[in-house]
Amino acid sequence: MFKKYRFQPYIYEALKELEFNQPTEVQEQVIPLIQRKENVIGKSQTGTGKTHAFLLPLIDDLKYDAGLEALIIVPTRELGIQIAEEIRKISKFRPEFLDVRLYVGGTDRNQEISRLEKSQPQIAIGTIGKLKDLAIDTNLLKIHTASRVVIDEADMVFVPEDMEEIDKLFSSFDEDFQTLVFSATFNQELIVFLNKYLKNFTTVDLTDKEISKEEIEHIFIPTKNKDKNSLLYELLNTFHPYLALIFANTRVKAEEIATYLGNSGLKPGLLTGELEPRQRRQVLKRIKDGTFQFVVATDLAARGMDIIGVSHVINYELPSDLEFYIHRTGRTGRADYTGTAISFYDYEDDEYLKNLEAKGLKCVYKVLKDGELQPTRERNYKKETSRKAQEESKVHARIPLGKKVKPGYRKKRKQLIEKEIKKMKRAHIDAIYRRKAHKNK
Repeated sequence: MFKKYRFQPYIYEALKELEFNQPTEVQEQVIPLIQRKENVIGKSQTGTGKTHAFLLPLIDDLKYDAGLEALIIVPTRELGIQIAEEIRKISKFRPEFLDVRLYVGGTDRNQEISRLEKSQPQIAIGTIGKLKDLAIDTNLLKIHTASRVVIDEADMVFVPEDMEEIDKLFSSFDEDFQTLVFSATFNQELIVFLNKYLKNFTTVDLTDKEISKEEIEHIFIPTKNKDKNSLLYELLNTFHPYLALIFANTRVKAEEIATYLGNSGLKPGLLTGELEPRQRRQVLKRIKDGTFQFVVATDLAARGMDIIGVSHVINYELPSDLEFYIHRTGRTGRADYTGTAISFYDYEDDEYLKNLEAKGLKCVYKVLKDGELQPTRERNYKKETSRKAQEESKVHARIPLGKKVKPGYRKKRKQLIEKEIKKMKRAHIDAIYRRKAHKNK
């Protein structure tokens, strides 16, 4: 089905070797637009084929010995490495050499400068800081000749601290260039940029169809009065995942989890933003080689990395941002494979889960019992609604508000009521788990 795009023969050889039989939905919509030289804003979930949606027509249209033709801006070195690898796979059978260069942190700057003084790449992939250094500060990378500019994972590229550098980069381009912007979500900085630089563009938005891919099952396990480390260990030994990504919200917690699993006889990998580039490369290589069955990570791994073969994503801690929940769980269920996302939650996460469900996520609530996940009604609070309302009404009655009150009493009364209600909720939760503990004895 890729034949309709009339790519050059060598690309079809690569597609056959990659076993790409038909385009994904985002590729179906985006490739023809790129071929018509339209500016494109592509918005779709992770794992839907956005990268090849722009790489295939971009590589197909490259000229020969024309200098820098395409610039791909990425937020992380890992995403840059991944894209460079995909370019090499697509261009493997190209008769002429394709000069692709990667400009990210942790590389040899002197070598990059020396090579740029001799020639320009046809495709340059880089992070904002590195591109500013080579294209603006030293004027060695001639980005003004690029006829296409791609911004991948754009909401991570357009962060407030980098906006000045981004402005400088884009003011260097000639007026007649095609801009391709891809992102799963759009932040305010990105919207401002689009309005400033793109007057005419076509939007392809596939995110309104579903918040997560159908191939991913979202399971939520209550953890109240449970040791989360022990629960995680039991879960991993129950399912024996092909590759599990275990997410924590901080580096400290990720290190604690990895240490616990290591002391328990497992051999986990650790992937956080604080690792040196060389260490991250080593971890990613060991993941690719199949050395690690379990990898504990912070949100660094949720964006800008395509870790192949993730069968399970486990949220040891729920991320504060709902969008990051989608990014994390999007690491599994890639392409046409199925995946499982398992998240630990507590009573305080009830509103969080309601918001996920309100966005259309199909949440399944289970408990780990007798070596298997069994359905639970743990989050069925509907029966408690009327009782809860009655008890809160009694609290308000115990702390009345008269017609005439002293200054500051209303605020003090509100604080007292909130304190009483919180105490009441905690007592009710403790009672629930005492009853459960009694039943389990």
